[in-house]
Amino acid sequence: MPPMRRKRGGKVNAKLATIDQKERTDASTKNRFQTLLMVFFSVLAARWLLSPTKNGLPKSDISDAFDDFYEANVQPLLDRGPRSFNGTQHALEESSRVGHQLRKQNATVKHPVVIVPGFVTSALELWEGESCMKKNFRQRLWGSASMARTFFADRDCWRKHLQLHPQTGMDPENIRLRSAQGFEAADNFIATYWVWSKLIENLADVGYDGSSMSMMSYDWRLGYQYLEERDGYFTKLKASIESHHKTSGEKVVLISHSMGGTVCYYFLQWVVTDAKKGGGGGGKDWVEKHVHSFVNIAGTLLGVPKSIPALLSGELKDIAELMPQLGDLLEQFFGRRVRKNLWNTWGSLYGMLPKGGDALWGTGADLNGEIVSGSTPAVVWNNGTEELCASSSSSNLSENTTPTAGQADVDNGFTDIELDFHIPPSRQWSMTETIDYLTRTGGGYGSRIEAIFSFDSKKGWKERTSSAQKRKHWHDPVASPLPNAPSMKMYCIYGTGLPTERSYYYELLCDKVSSKHQTCMDTETSSEECNDGTPLDKSPPENPFLIDINAKNEMMNVANGVRFSDGDGSVPLLSLGYMCQKFAEPRSRHNPSGIKVYTRERKHEAEMSLTDPGRGGPRSGEHVDILGNVGVIEDVVRIASGLDVEENVDKDIIVSDLKNIVKKVDQHASGGLNHAV
Repeated sequence: MPPMRRKRGGKVNAKLATIDQKERTDASTKNRFQTLLMVFFSVLAARWLLSPTKNGLPKSDISDAFDDFYEANVQPLLDRGPRSFNGTQHALEESSRVGHQLRKQNATVKHPVVIVPGFVTSALELWEGESCMKKNFRQRLWGSASMARTFFADRDCWRKHLQLHPQTGMDPENIRLRSAQGFEAADNFIATYWVWSKLIENLADVGYDGSSMSMMSYDWRLGYQYLEERDGYFTKLKASIESHHKTSGEKVVLISHSMGGTVCYYFLQWVVTDAKKGGGGGGKDWVEKHVHSFVNIAGTLLGVPKSIPALLSGELKDIAELMPQLGDLLEQFFGRRVRKNLWNTWGSLYGMLPKGGDALWGTGADLNGEIVSGSTPAVVWNNGTEELCASSSSSNLSENTTPTAGQADVDNGFTDIELDFHIPPSRQWSMTETIDYLTRTGGGYGSRIEAIFSFDSKKGWKERTSSAQKRKHWHDPVASPLPNAPSMKMYCIYGTGLPTERSYYYELLCDKVSSKHQTCMDTETSSEECNDGTPLDKSPPENPFLIDINAKNEMMNVANGVRFSDGDGSVPLLSLGYMCQKFAEPRSRHNPSGIKVYTRERKHEAEMSLTDPGRGGPRSGEHVDILGNVGVIEDVVRIASGLDVEENVDKDIIVSDLKNIVKKVDQHASGGLNHAV
């Protein structure tokens, strides 16, 4: 595929929103992550204006000025939110809530409910910290208004406490963050930014409470294996399900959202595996005995491409688009290198990398303007010249050049990654090549990720269930079939109709390839500063590439260096629905016991509401807002209460091009599960 620098004309897939500049701006405005970023960095800008470089104020005066600004302008907005949603001004009056309506139809408590939340939506509390954070004992460093205060007070200290140990993937020395517990851990993210609260309230309408429903929050930064090793999370999840089953006499409805779907899939593999092999020792029939249904809402079953730029260069689409507006300000307070090095310590992001390899992601079946007989790249190197670095006389790196792999700097604990990559003449990385690079280098921290995750689905499929290596593949539904639970049901519920990140166009920064970064990382020094007075920095250097925001092609749904497919705005349709369709096929090798699997799509229909500002409305299919979708809420309440489930829920709703996409993937010369495993 040739480099693309200009916007081309052509017909855009009618099933996707047109992504011209105006509509991209509108979509970005509605996007929850960008909304939070804008609030976050707007307040950050206010403090920046008070920095010593602007007015020479002492640090204490800066802090006091910021606190005054925060209390006068920010805190009232947060406090006003809960009051405005009480009483008659509540977003959904009791009489109009789905749960209240179903209660009139005799819906009541039947199956206990256990909820597993997704990525970043559980609050994290400080239980042990360094001196800069001592005063925040048991305060939330993530998931509350105090998060912003602690960040602005000392952003380096905040980042250090959010970071995991880069080699072990566990707690750094003298630092312990743990997930908050109970429903309040994930009902609302900040103030009135609801996540699970609407669904919980509707379940409460039909009689559910803390005795019949549990929220199993967790530290979403950890690799899944470490959730058990550090926190005993899967043991506690197993005990919660067993306890609800014992006290109620009914099987449990297991509900997940986003990455929580992958966590649950991992759990279903773990719980039936012998304890001697690293499993939960529940026995092959444990799921059949204890789980009535697995309700997978907006699940990341086949991973999320947007984890690639986060790990590769510390970028998200939202940040890349914000850069022209925020410029140096964003980089000063939370720069690309800082973001990349922080996110690369979170094993969970590696667990969300796309699964199934090129046999699923390389077919292009879900992309507009793609030739299905070819291979679709995950990354295109797009410098817009005949040679990638034609002007770089010192390195002379071109598209036909293979950079020499760097050697690991053992003393400093990072890999010399600025030269440890290869760009072939095609200027493309396939999905397999991209993931191989990420897991091999670990963002500069080395290949420790390979100890807990494998993305070789073919190898994983062949591993014996009793093999100790099998658990590296428990996160991958291509490599690990559904458990033996013939009476369990699985529901795949998600939104469609929103442009969703699928692949990326990168620009190689030739001036940074030609010479090594100076990071002053001499571990023998006794000083905390380099010779030039800058702080001693032992983190990996910045990668010499970033998303090329100039890459545009309307015909192929490429904008700002990102290629889009259909999805829910965060997870592509291929990840949301492909495996659910394959599970449902008769005599599926990936569903050997014949679990009934239903796909329930919700077409995104945005509605603005003055009582629920900034959200997509009651029929939104957006990744988080779908937890407030009235159709989804009705499905969940019916499943839990057992009210007319067969008539109303046990059937597919397909409103996207999913069926055709699955067919194209499977008909591809090198595509489909047969080639993946």
